[in-house]
Amino acid sequence: MEFLVFPRLLLFIGIANIVQCSYVYEKIGDGYYFIANGNENDTDVIYFDWFEARESCRSHSGQLLSVESAQQLLDLQNYIVAAGYANGSTFFTSGHSFFSNSPFTWDALQQRVTYTKWLAGEAPPRKSYLGLQLINSELFMRCSNGADQYYICQYEPICRRLLVNLRKLDLTLMVSVFATLIVLYAILWLVKRHKQNQALSSYENLKTVDV
Repeated sequence: MEFLVFPRLLLFIGIANIVQCSYVYEKIGDGYYFIANGNENDTDVIYFDWFEARESCRSHSGQLLSVESAQQLLDLQNYIVAAGYANGSTFFTSGHSFFSNSPFTWDALQQRVTYTKWLAGEAPPRKSYLGLQLINSELFMRCSNGADQYYICQYEPICRRLLVNLRKLDLTLMVSVFATLIVLYAILWLVKRHKQNQALSSYENLKTVDV
């Protein structure tokens, strides 16, 4: 029975994540997203800091957007155009070129950027963020200085989040963590068996006394 505890725990966490996020994320294409637009009662343009945007997404069980295909970008483009965002609007993604030789990496995935659709004249320089900009009802990738008008959060299923976090861990640390968990589980199992044996022994003694 104890072997079912961990899978049940994961299931509970997964359901909790879905319930927590269901009121903000919208299904767009094959994914779930929400676009943060600051204070809706303020007509002034608000520019977000990339790190604040990333933290906001993480606090809502998501990550900043990672664009992995032309279809994904098209789905987002259709949604943004239909929602009435102004021409020239800019959006944060999780892309940047600060630690990559690719030159860009999706921070949320810890993977290099493989699909691109650069705005004309935008050569991808080193040491910059990768943003999106709406130009004439079409979304393009652009280099960003880390301050854009909006940011797009992408819902991150718990299984994917665990895999991404595991990629970030040092292999030696991962082995140590798993070894520790196995030892702890073995100790708990031995303690439980010991208690069961004690209970059985006490029961046998009682039977002997009764006879």
